[in-house]
Amino acid sequence: MFEAARVGDDIGHSRALAGMIAGTIVGGLIAAAGGIAAGALMVAGLGASCLGIGALLVGASLAVGWLTGELATAARDSIADAGAASMEKEGVIVTGSHNVFTNGRPAAIATNSMVECAKDGGAQQIAEGSSRVYINGLPASRTGDQTTCGGKVMTGSGNVIIGGPPEQTLPVASEVPEWLCKASDLTLLFAGLVGGAGGAAKAGALAKLFSKIPGINKLARVACRAGVLMTGAAAVGIIARPVDIVSGQKFLSGDDELDFVLPSRLPVRWQRYWRSGNPGDSVLGRGWSLFQETRLERYQDGLVWRAPSGDYVSFPRVPKGSRTFCEPEKRWLEHHQDDTWSVYDISGERWHFQPLKTDAPFLPLRLTEPCGNDIIFEWNDDHTLHALTNSAGQRVVCRYITVSGQVRLSGAWLEDEVCLVSYGYDDKARLISVTGRGGQVRRRFGWYDDGDGTDLLRSHEDSNGLLSEYLWQSIDGLPRVIAYRNNAGEELGFDYDFTGGWRMARREDGARAQWLIDDDDNVARFTDYDGHQTSFVYQDGELCHVVLPDGAMRRSQWDRYGRMTAETDPADRTTKYYWFRNTDRIALTQYPDGTATQATYDLRGRLLSETDALSHTTTYHYPDDEETLPERITDASGGDVLLAWNRQGLLTQRTDCSGSITRFTYDRFGQLVSSEDAEGNVIRREWNDAGQLTALIRADGSRETLRWNERGQLAAWRDPLESEVTWTWNHLGQPLSRTDRNGIILRWHYDTRGNLLRLENGNGGEYRFTYDPTGRPLSEVRPDNTSRQMEWNERGLLSSLLESGRPDNDGGIPRRMQTFSYDNSGLLTGRTTRDAEYRYRRNPGGQLAGLTRTPTAEGMEKGIEADEIQFSFDAAGKLLGERGVSGELHYDYDALDNLTALTLPGGQQISWLYYGSGHVSAVRFNQQIISEFTRDRLHREVSRTQGTREQTQQYDSLGRRTRQRSIGGLTPDLPEQTIFERAFNYTGRGEVSDISDTLRGNTIYGYDEEGRLLRHYEARPGHSTRTFRYDAADNLLPDDGLPALPLTENRLTHWQNLFMKYDWWGNLVSRHSGLYQQHYQYDAENRLIQADGTGPEGRFTARYHYDVLGRRTRKTVTTQRGTSETRFLWQGYRLLQEQQQNGQCRTYIYDPNEAYSPLARVDHLAEDKRGEIYWFSADLNGAPLEVTGENGELRWSGHYGSFGEVKRQTEGFHRLARQTALSHQPLRYAGQYADSDQFAGSKLEQHVVLAP
Repeated sequence: MFEAARVGDDIGHSRALAGMIAGTIVGGLIAAAGGIAAGALMVAGLGASCLGIGALLVGASLAVGWLTGELATAARDSIADAGAASMEKEGVIVTGSHNVFTNGRPAAIATNSMVECAKDGGAQQIAEGSSRVYINGLPASRTGDQTTCGGKVMTGSGNVIIGGPPEQTLPVASEVPEWLCKASDLTLLFAGLVGGAGGAAKAGALAKLFSKIPGINKLARVACRAGVLMTGAAAVGIIARPVDIVSGQKFLSGDDELDFVLPSRLPVRWQRYWRSGNPGDSVLGRGWSLFQETRLERYQDGLVWRAPSGDYVSFPRVPKGSRTFCEPEKRWLEHHQDDTWSVYDISGERWHFQPLKTDAPFLPLRLTEPCGNDIIFEWNDDHTLHALTNSAGQRVVCRYITVSGQVRLSGAWLEDEVCLVSYGYDDKARLISVTGRGGQVRRRFGWYDDGDGTDLLRSHEDSNGLLSEYLWQSIDGLPRVIAYRNNAGEELGFDYDFTGGWRMARREDGARAQWLIDDDDNVARFTDYDGHQTSFVYQDGELCHVVLPDGAMRRSQWDRYGRMTAETDPADRTTKYYWFRNTDRIALTQYPDGTATQATYDLRGRLLSETDALSHTTTYHYPDDEETLPERITDASGGDVLLAWNRQGLLTQRTDCSGSITRFTYDRFGQLVSSEDAEGNVIRREWNDAGQLTALIRADGSRETLRWNERGQLAAWRDPLESEVTWTWNHLGQPLSRTDRNGIILRWHYDTRGNLLRLENGNGGEYRFTYDPTGRPLSEVRPDNTSRQMEWNERGLLSSLLESGRPDNDGGIPRRMQTFSYDNSGLLTGRTTRDAEYRYRRNPGGQLAGLTRTPTAEGMEKGIEADEIQFSFDAAGKLLGERGVSGELHYDYDALDNLTALTLPGGQQISWLYYGSGHVSAVRFNQQIISEFTRDRLHREVSRTQGTREQTQQYDSLGRRTRQRSIGGLTPDLPEQTIFERAFNYTGRGEVSDISDTLRGNTIYGYDEEGRLLRHYEARPGHSTRTFRYDAADNLLPDDGLPALPLTENRLTHWQNLFMKYDWWGNLVSRHSGLYQQHYQYDAENRLIQADGTGPEGRFTARYHYDVLGRRTRKTVTTQRGTSETRFLWQGYRLLQEQQQNGQCRTYIYDPNEAYSPLARVDHLAEDKRGEIYWFSADLNGAPLEVTGENGELRWSGHYGSFGEVKRQTEGFHRLARQTALSHQPLRYAGQYADSDQFAGSKLEQHVVLAP
């Protein structure tokens, strides 16, 4: 006794349940025998009543019945008690402490340890532990301690004993659930009446209505399962917007049928449903159902529940205090002690019905969720809804009309004031229109008046104007859809073979799809329009396995409540799910690599904590037992975020862990009206009557407006300066054209299924596309006449990519190909180009663990080398290490996943200090302080240290930087301590209009309405205004004053004094400028591998090498002075370090808030722990403006051209600097690196040459 419990130890239940069942059977036999005897006495009594002695015999029969009933109950209870004396294994403990182990296994603890119980289903927890020994703050569990399902820990450690009385941390359910006890008593009662009352109708004899035709709930589950197993809804027979090809039914249940949502803690979702196989009536007409039209009705000796979808579900009539579960529909019916009834599922939402006192339908009293928030219903005498009131106290009132003698819903009104939705009908009382708030018609319907489709849908039209039409035919006794078409041009014909079990769809282009149906009316095999086949395997009515076209299988397991318990991909990677009791809340997820995440809930299903795979826990706190929304969230580092909510359950205030407050306000419809940040800046929003955003008024008073067309599509957006962008749309809701603020039009063209066929770029150029029968792209032709052809494998994964270059003058077409391979689960494992073969290695969780490159013979001729990168990850999937040709990196994180330290190949460490939820307050290089930051209430940087300097920043009400100032802090009288200041002004559209700079003077920019740079003027001697022109595709045009011709191929061949040529693929291969000329060579992936020619330093040859991820790792440059080599180290795709042959390194550190904006550079030897630090002052776009040294001295100040080229130092540098400029400062615009071996001002973005 008291042996310490561990993960893997057994839990079990006593045999009281088995005893109860046995007791029920034995008790039932005794009661039956007594009932027969009592029945004989009753018959005799009735026959002798005329003699005056019948009363005595009838009384004796009742006494015998009572006595045998008591004997039966006693027999049942004695057998149950005997069963409770022994235990039977039902599962094991699956989780334990993350850092305390017993005999090498995680120790089990109350509350946090999950158990797997075959008897009760769902995730259960250990509910008890020692009151004297705590692990991770919770009682340590032992043998004999109970679980939440009433079981007990059966086995434990053989040599670790934990004493102390048990301490209970969670409620423990009765081992024999109440409903089973009641069912047992009911069995005895029925058995006792078999003879005495001539027998009673058996419980559960209710016939299932419409059993041959699936309801909307089942169709939704089928589509859901298909999505989970990564196959489309069409594969399981849901097509044609939508039609169930298995049964031939037409149904409607999607977002187009969601008329409005009224937010609250339990939102009102005013959802319509229609199904051709639904014979029921509704306030909307036959076949329709509104969500509130659910009800309970007597049928024979049971009950029928009409679900909100209009489906009918049969239940037996159970006694008070009992419930029953309908497994096909995943619903419980419960009969409460006050004689009311409720129907609910694992979501916890519960429909409550009044007592069944008449044969009339029993209407819902309210809809509730576990915390008690509810929607209350008021009913008219004719069983139509009068009004409902949501948990926010808002009231929706229904209004009705009479059409052809039938009552129909005309509309729903908020507070009887605002019409949320209205409905129109034809003269046969059939629904023909749905009009939303503001008068926009959202749906139109047409109906057949005669023939096989009488009173069935002829057509429906959505808000985009897509008209879908259907043709019906009576087949096998039921009307079924045999044809579909829409006004986008799509057409389908349907064939049904009920004898052979086949269904077929025929498209207007001749393509066909087939479905093979099994005996349970499930899709067993689907043959797609391209001929590929997918097969399906079912178990207990659930789609469990999908056999993909190449034979690979995706597997899943489901419990009886419709919850997935495991999924296994074709590579046998299994993820397991454990659920919290009988709810839809996941309590534990175990991943293929053995890691797990966990969540805990209270008995109302509210989330209490989330624990990641590294045991970092976030906790949630609630003000009372009825509030569903947390008032406080404590993160894994102990920081608190405070939340406030309004009656609608919408967030009104958020106070972060630093005390900064953000506020929100809403209108009665739940639309966000204003938001105010912690600095008091307010953004306001305006909405039209249809609930569409029409204006955004920013904190500075600038106003953006939006205009919507009659179909609810965005028609125009107007910027603060009143320039407008407009759109047109097709019936599929896709853009047809976009007219920008300069009047340039982009046009899109589609096929009948919405695949993009052509894109006109406004410049006379086109992109053209083709597709296979399933909609996968087959080809792309670009404006420069290059093209790409794609091939796909049976699984639908890209297997090859053939690229064709622009034809040569002789008509020859250059081509190159890439091929791809995958593992069984569809993850990329290989890629081959003409230059190299790539292999991808995965860890057990499917993450990329390694990547290798092996050059081909052609690749080796180009200088491509073998390469390998290895990655390591922590249990939560965060990158811990990266090893490549330039060295090894190691990453460390805090509990909030913020990067705290980065260890370089030489052992140096860059570290970050955070406050709050992840705001950087300091950066260090080993023990050297790089910068310390101060921030405002929005956590924006307001100052940073830069050696002896301090840089400050100011912002306007829109959050734009308006001033940047750097001043020395020690001896401001020295020239090198001069203040560097830069002030920014903006246009009404947010573009920089002018900059005042102490080192560069004043710079003025001019733009067109689309924000393209037109003018660049610098107020300094000798500088004239530079102007620019563009074609309609935004290509820069030559500034030669000649009439502008569009660059239909998107290739600039001449600009200023530059002349450029391109290869077949669009890569720049030569540039000429005066005496300088350069030539470039590329690999098969368009990466620059060689440059040669003449530059500022004379003749040169440069070779470039890349790692397996395409990042430049080395360059060698040969000039008249010899050959030099530089290696590059990357953090992701950001340059981290340059490494020279002499061991000198330059390590780059970046702004914590702007990923590609440099903060500092540290120059050091490869193994040194200290270095010389240089600080960057960066522009708005991340480009370095100045570089200063430790004492504040100016070391670099680049003068930028219009497009980022730096040809010289600023006038201010020559005026103020006391040292020569840094010989090497290659960083330019974000992500760009300037190679001094090429033209002054040329830039490389990792490996792509950019012309200035």
